[in-house]
Amino acid sequence: MKTLKLCFIGFGNVGQKVSALLLEKQDWLRETFDTDVIVTGIAGRSKGSLVDPAGLDLRESLSQVQTTGRFDPASPAAFEGTPEEMMAASRADVLVEMSTLSIRDGLPAADYIRYALRRGMHVITANKGPEAWYYKELKELAEQAGRQFLYETIVLDGTPTFNLMTETLHGNTISGITGILNGTSNYVLKLLEEGKSYDEAIKAAQDIGLAEADPSMDIDGWDGAAKICAMANILMDASITPDDVEVESVRSVTAEKLADAKQRGMCIKYICRAEQTEDGVKVSVKPEELPREHAYNSVNGTSAVFTLYTDLAGELTIIQTDPGLLQTAYGIYSDLITLLKRI
Repeated sequence: MKTLKLCFIGFGNVGQKVSALLLEKQDWLRETFDTDVIVTGIAGRSKGSLVDPAGLDLRESLSQVQTTGRFDPASPAAFEGTPEEMMAASRADVLVEMSTLSIRDGLPAADYIRYALRRGMHVITANKGPEAWYYKELKELAEQAGRQFLYETIVLDGTPTFNLMTETLHGNTISGITGILNGTSNYVLKLLEEGKSYDEAIKAAQDIGLAEADPSMDIDGWDGAAKICAMANILMDASITPDDVEVESVRSVTAEKLADAKQRGMCIKYICRAEQTEDGVKVSVKPEELPREHAYNSVNGTSAVFTLYTDLAGELTIIQTDPGLLQTAYGIYSDLITLLKRI
């Protein structure tokens, strides 16, 4: 039986859910791929770090974090060092990168990915920043190293987005992408339409854990900008960054605008858009009026949707309904399965 060694950067809610999923599916992975998937290193921002090239006791590590909030500093596997030093010491075959997102520059996640690829590691990432800022460079690094660079989780969690193109839509060219890609802004817009004030809508989103204490990255469109850039770079061969996106905040949508749209049989949705033009791929994130009968009008709450405009398969729309933490973890797990199939 082969052994595949993983190391994690980041061990927040997603990392912990991925760990639980690996424990649950361990026997299935062994039986299906004749491979023992183990974790040999973890670099946590606030929880400490662990390294054991022979394999960590993942169940015990997970229990420690869930009980005390951090790894036991007295553990023989306790590790002091940078994430890069953890990667080297873990002797892992695969980096699972789940560090905190920086929409403004994609760092340090992109640097971790560069380091891993240059060390000959495969990479699975849940971080949309690197693809929004440095996709072509990272793709070329992976190709030069003969390694896989996988990122299904970065948009709509585990919903097939990039795999839809690579595994099923063979021979198609995508000329455009639209979508509602940010659950927080979509939820807030719905509450505004129902008569809530902006502050009330934000508080409601925070109360259910959807919005951060500072919701500006979602509400002002930067999360959507990173996602539509990543999609355009990967699916449309664009070379854009969030700095190229025309962004308009949800804050521009007033009760009067919503009431006026409703009276005219329209709705307002926060739309991410990428379009192929003679001057290259143009991208925007802004409120747009849509007819009430538009499919996007049914996408409410924390749900999301995207549409691909293809030359052969036509117009394809995928709706994800109220995703949770398991769906995010599944995105990483599905990339692991893709990796096992390819190697």
